[in-house]
Amino acid sequence: MLKDMRVLAVFMILLLVTVSAPYEFGHASQVILLVVDGGDPDVFSLEGFSIEGSSTAVFPPMTSPGHISLLTGVYPSRHGILANEYNDEQKTRNYTPDMIEATILFEILKENGKKGIFISGKKGLAALAGARANLTVAPEFHPVYLRDPPQDPEELTRWLFEALTEIDLREHPDFFCINIPIVDSVGHTYGPSSQECKEAAQLVEDLIYSLRDSLDSETALIVTSDHGMSSVSKSVPIHALLRDAGYATWPLHVGRCAFLYDVEEGVREYVSSLEGVDRVVEPEEYSAFHINHRNAPDLILLAKKGYLFIPEPLLQYYKGMHGSPDEQDVPLYMTGAGIPTGYVECSQVDITPLVVELLGLETDVKFDGSVPQIQEKKAQGYGILVVAGVVFYIIGRRLWG
Repeated sequence: MLKDMRVLAVFMILLLVTVSAPYEFGHASQVILLVVDGGDPDVFSLEGFSIEGSSTAVFPPMTSPGHISLLTGVYPSRHGILANEYNDEQKTRNYTPDMIEATILFEILKENGKKGIFISGKKGLAALAGARANLTVAPEFHPVYLRDPPQDPEELTRWLFEALTEIDLREHPDFFCINIPIVDSVGHTYGPSSQECKEAAQLVEDLIYSLRDSLDSETALIVTSDHGMSSVSKSVPIHALLRDAGYATWPLHVGRCAFLYDVEEGVREYVSSLEGVDRVVEPEEYSAFHINHRNAPDLILLAKKGYLFIPEPLLQYYKGMHGSPDEQDVPLYMTGAGIPTGYVECSQVDITPLVVELLGLETDVKFDGSVPQIQEKKAQGYGILVVAGVVFYIIGRRLWG
């Protein structure tokens, strides 16, 4: 019996160690944050990465708020970029870099004597998110040592990866953020379940694998998305509906949600009854969505499945859209220097604190996020079951043997 008890004690210790073994991030000399625009987890996935997990995109799940939260570590309620565009006295305008109200990662890098570079296939995003980087690259503006960008979307995607490699050789930055837009653009046009979108995702996956295999031992690679993508086939022409009902309330189309400004009496009840409107989000709920900013709209509308807020004539151009809570789940993969093996569930605001940790940067900035907690990979739970099985076998022998 004494022998059995000793064996039992050993296996209990092994079980506890297996369950609670700590996983910590280490150090990297360089970090590459690669954002697959519109990379919905049902379409885009990778294998063979040290960390495989998921992340929650900020609301609304759109390109600009997502990238700014990824690069500031704070929610839209603090950085002020609430959508891709904003309402200015009933005119839709693009956000500008001076409207980012939070310290961006590129500034922290400069304060630490480090270099950061932003690369994007989208000119507007590059101008916004990359304005404070040491170097910003887009098809419309890039170093002369890069070849001219092609027009074909697939070839442009390859060009973006080539640009990263060539710039790395010449500039030796400590941090890259690169946005790859093809999955998003194809998903909008053909829908996230289309063969075209699957092929676009496969192209990006193959290029990421090649990039991963080329990394040196001092580089960490983080791959995620700014938002997901849902299939759509019906429109809620909210602007025309409000106008025809006699209301002057002004809507801003934000994909599968809509921001309403200057809301008049009766509008709440009216929009709640519209076909395609799933629910109305009231201002007292904004803090739960992390969008409680002074420039927040008076009301937010969320679309039902299959709907988006758009003028009827433009519906023909969209088979996929985002902007609602349905598109907040995004994939997350990590590998390389300082990346242990494990599983992570986190938020977009946790990525900047992680980069700061990996690069050993010093900063007084208070983030909304924190360094993600690493869990054991789900597949490795088999080892726990084996140990537990042995323990219960020994206990059973003593009790019923």
